[in-house]
Amino acid sequence: MRGMPAYGNGRRGARHGRRGPALRVVALVAVAALAACSSPSTPGSDGPSTAGVAQAGATTTPSAAPTPTPTAPAPVVTVAGGSKIGYGKRVRLAVTGGSFTSVQVATAKGAVALDGDIAPDGATWLSEETPTPGTSYVVAATVKDAVGQDRPSAAKFAVKPVPVDQKLGFTVSPAAGAKVGVAEPIVVQFLTAVTEKAAVEKRLVVDARTPSGESVVGSWHWLSDTQVDWRPKEFWTPGTKVSLNMRVGGVKAAAGRYGRKDYAQTFTIGAKRLLKVDLTTHTAKLYHGSKLVGTWPTGGGKRGLETYSGTYTVLNKSQTIQMDSCSARITCDKKNPEYYDQEVFWATRITRSGTFVHAAPWDGLMGRANVSHGCVHLSTRNARMFFEQAVTGDPVIVSRSGRGPQERIATKDPGLYPWNLSWKKWVAGSALA
Repeated sequence: MRGMPAYGNGRRGARHGRRGPALRVVALVAVAALAACSSPSTPGSDGPSTAGVAQAGATTTPSAAPTPTPTAPAPVVTVAGGSKIGYGKRVRLAVTGGSFTSVQVATAKGAVALDGDIAPDGATWLSEETPTPGTSYVVAATVKDAVGQDRPSAAKFAVKPVPVDQKLGFTVSPAAGAKVGVAEPIVVQFLTAVTEKAAVEKRLVVDARTPSGESVVGSWHWLSDTQVDWRPKEFWTPGTKVSLNMRVGGVKAAAGRYGRKDYAQTFTIGAKRLLKVDLTTHTAKLYHGSKLVGTWPTGGGKRGLETYSGTYTVLNKSQTIQMDSCSARITCDKKNPEYYDQEVFWATRITRSGTFVHAAPWDGLMGRANVSHGCVHLSTRNARMFFEQAVTGDPVIVSRSGRGPQERIATKDPGLYPWNLSWKKWVAGSALA
């Protein structure tokens, strides 16, 4: 409707143009009357000029009125589905009385919310993604009307909320605001199975920047129908800022399961700490960045229970923990020489299945032989030092144990899985690969 005043001004201009010639005719008639009542011209004057009269008479011919600007009915934009649309579907707009030249769809609060494409004929517009459930939107469009003029047009709509029993639930780690180690992956754990993996993954956006401003290369990888992880191609650079934007509001994840709203969080990569364990030399070396800060005697799993070689990630820590051979699936028979049930201190977990770096003051062969049931043994002092410095996501690299990581990779154990796949295989696990 903002275009209408232009048409009003045009009509007023036309009326002004018609009054102009009439005023000039009145003026000329008055001059002629005055001339008829005056005395003859004085000597030396030329007297009345018939040419002048003829010229004056010529000016009385009215000029052509300006052509009125053509008008057309105001175009109307409509939303498919009405003013309150269902969730899980893309937004479709249509226009009557013209064609779209531009479309902007924003939330009622003013944030630009939906990108989309205008059809080749300009009659419709379709959003690229589904809108967020339970959200109101405003459409601001520019439409070329039937006579070729650009006209502003607007519409409003709201999206129905997703019922609680249909929402897509999930958890995310690391936690918002956390500072983690250089091997920490992003883990999204869904509470129900995701069958529309590609649609969901498209909505999971990671923006990671090193302190120098470089963008970090990484990829998502589906470990199961309920878990997808993202890791960089190489260990994170310390100081990197990571933003996760889950634009899952409205996305269909499975039959009867939809994202209820978007979610975003940030976290930071801390200093680089790395524990290297060589189980042939029975030596553990702790590095801060490239600086070696500790060299310690260690021991790993005995024959038949060898510690897996590979790159681990610190998962969590327990100052004290009760360990037993039954829960470790070694033996529940108390008469078996491999049976154990004891309290352990300064335990840093590196696999979900139960591998720890921990204090083992009872191990008299530490530094000379591997006699554990699979864990990495350290003295109480050294285990505590590592425990107090380690954070979630710190890498632990075990080498030359005599046992590769393949078994743990097959089970997709989060402590070993992410960094023991080649980059090619990791990327192949993306639903968008």
